[in-house]
Amino acid sequence: MLQAESIKNIMKTCISRDKNPRISVVLAVYNHEQFVGQTIESIIGQSFEDWELIIIDDCSKDGSADVVRKYIQGPSHHSCPSGTGGPRPADHEDERIRFYQAEKNRGTVRTFNELLKKARGEYVAFIGSDDIWHSGKLQEQIEYMEQHKETAVCFSWAEFIDENGRLYSEDEKECDYDTQIFMHKNCTQGEVLRCFFDSANYFCHPSALIRSEVIREIGGFDLRFRQLHDFEYWVRVLQKYPVHIIQKPLVQYRRLSTENDSLSAVNKQNMIRFMNEIQTIIYTMIKEMNRDIFCEAFHDMLKKEITTDARLVSEKYFVLLGWHMMGVNNRQPAARFLNEFLDDSVIECLEEEYQYSLNDYYEELGNAWKLYPFDFYQEYEILEEEHQALKKAYRSQEKAVAKLNREIQGMSRTLSWRITKPLREVKRLGVKKGK
Repeated sequence: MLQAESIKNIMKTCISRDKNPRISVVLAVYNHEQFVGQTIESIIGQSFEDWELIIIDDCSKDGSADVVRKYIQGPSHHSCPSGTGGPRPADHEDERIRFYQAEKNRGTVRTFNELLKKARGEYVAFIGSDDIWHSGKLQEQIEYMEQHKETAVCFSWAEFIDENGRLYSEDEKECDYDTQIFMHKNCTQGEVLRCFFDSANYFCHPSALIRSEVIREIGGFDLRFRQLHDFEYWVRVLQKYPVHIIQKPLVQYRRLSTENDSLSAVNKQNMIRFMNEIQTIIYTMIKEMNRDIFCEAFHDMLKKEITTDARLVSEKYFVLLGWHMMGVNNRQPAARFLNEFLDDSVIECLEEEYQYSLNDYYEELGNAWKLYPFDFYQEYEILEEEHQALKKAYRSQEKAVAKLNREIQGMSRTLSWRITKPLREVKRLGVKKGK
């Protein structure tokens, strides 16, 4: 017969299975065998415990799936060979973790959308399969969200770490990214969107905690965007809701020094894709921005007070005309925008109120597409080869110096070295006297 305490534990487990968790943590995994165990450990170690973790492995080619299984199988399966970079073996099966394996590789965006469909929590938290959370992250964020019902998403600052888990700021290593980019102050919706227009996204994706009701309203990630899917998503959120950033680093964001195959690697193909994606995002952002947020965001660029729909179209067109990307004033989004909204009322407004004629518009169409100086990539590749050769030579010199130091230390411990010490002292004094 089962003891009363055992029955109590079984009932508690059944209740917890039926009850939806407060937070659904979603984790897409691909070829991160070395890091995913650390990521899962940082989730399990959260001081806030009412969560579920949903993991999809997108057909990893390494042992990522095997690492994840260590957290969903019984104790007998939790052995972890030393030196593999795998996770600390769990003491017991954690029923809060659900693991799925894709039948074929579908990419990050589709995997994220599948994860969102499986989420049952009141909130959804994103994390990358090589990133690490501080233990109090979820607790601090949910406390803020509960006190500020108007906020759709809560982010935090983040620190950059390398493949060895060391902070770039501590090692003073060179990072191909601005390590302060996530350390941003809080701003209004309009101010954030203006910053997006002028520069770039500064939200750390694996720091985000978003309300599930917001996801149900605005939908999942847009499949058109391979590199900037998170940027486009935050633009959609900000068109409707305010967001908040906790002003301290609650995430360690991993930036590998050898990301030649990743979407964030610097190469010509990724840069062209980036520019095509950001043009579409900026165009859509301005197009769908309501009058109040638009006026707040671009108050310093407005030519006139916006009192009619025709003026709103005109002002949005002029704002897009002033958009720069990579130092080039690219007018293509502006031409596309006016081409969509140009009618008799807009033509009349432009001509009579802004002294901007159709001939001016036609001239803009002739200059709408500016070619970017992609030739610099050839020079970049040459410089990168030289840089790698210098790094290799430097490492070789470091090894040679270390070897000489070991030899010197070995010599200093020999009997002959100790016996001849007085002679070396006399010689040193003689040199000084001669000077």
